[in-house]
Amino acid sequence: MSKVVLTIWITGLVVGGATHVFDNIYFGFLPYRFAPDWLNIYWSSLGVLDFLAALLLWKKRKLGILLAIAIMVSNVAINSLALHSLGVLSENLPLQIQSIFLGFCLGSAYLLWQKRGI
Repeated sequence: MSKVVLTIWITGLVVGGATHVFDNIYFGFLPYRFAPDWLNIYWSSLGVLDFLAALLLWKKRKLGILLAIAIMVSNVAINSLALHSLGVLSENLPLQIQSIFLGFCLGSAYLLWQKRGI
């Protein structure tokens, strides 16, 4: 069971990271010009942070769990702000998917925290 949970965590982070890397390659560095600079920097940095969290989940489990949860909590909070307060996002489906993934991470973190030698 823990291997399945770990695979879901890593897959979610890699997909998220790949999305931001793609945007930075295809649209240029700091591609989210429709958003305030701090938000553009945050979203662009997820291209590195998501992959770092995935790597840490594989090599340094507890540190990876903490980083992944910090990323997802901040991501859902910041994207909620971007959608509802700043109005720089027009779709809420990505936020809903991120919220579900955050819930999964929070609900399953204890399985990865306790498990050794996955």
